[in-house]
Amino acid sequence: MTLESNSPEAHDKIEIRRSLAHAFWIGGPSDAGKTTVTRLLVQRRRWQWYPCDLHEHNHLIARADPVLHPNIYQALGRSFDESWVHPTPQQLFEQVLATNEERFPMICDDLRLMPRRAPVLVEGPRLFPNLVAPVLSSPRQAIWLLPTEAFIRASQERRDKPNLRVESSNPERFRANFLARDSLLADYIGTEVVKRGLPYIEIDGRRTAEEIADSIQSHFAGYPEYI
Repeated sequence: MTLESNSPEAHDKIEIRRSLAHAFWIGGPSDAGKTTVTRLLVQRRRWQWYPCDLHEHNHLIARADPVLHPNIYQALGRSFDESWVHPTPQQLFEQVLATNEERFPMICDDLRLMPRRAPVLVEGPRLFPNLVAPVLSSPRQAIWLLPTEAFIRASQERRDKPNLRVESSNPERFRANFLARDSLLADYIGTEVVKRGLPYIEIDGRRTAEEIADSIQSHFAGYPEYI
């Protein structure tokens, strides 16, 4: 055993991984079909489900603290124009990275409070590789869905995203900024997944949601906590 393995930092990492050993993670950018396949898996396995998007209000508004979450807190109270029309896509992208660094510990805190049986399936577009990888006990515990550009565009058009653009003074600018930001996020997530050697499935529309769920289930089955 090395001195490094006896350090407080090493001990903390072990404890974090142990406390989240019951969590399985499905990440990937928006418009990858994560919610659809997660719903299928939850129905099959009767697991708990933690959809990160549904907790966004609690994390970004109700629980935002000016000291602990300065980047989240400074965004409170902004108008649609201040949030989406005036910034550049790059600024919007960087804001997501900064706020997500503050939000991810809240997600982990929530998961620690959930029962350890049955396992919990954690799903959302902000499960970035640099945040999730350090809390994994095994690569079998997580997977990312990486959609092609064509798949993303088709999903965005079908869902008429973003719906809230009509609430701004410049819906076209709102939409352009929103879609450009999401493109930057998709590139970032894909690059990080590949760079870190993390498991992923390319989503191009040629496989059904059931088939993708089968692949994810097979991937998770190699992890000891899978039941």
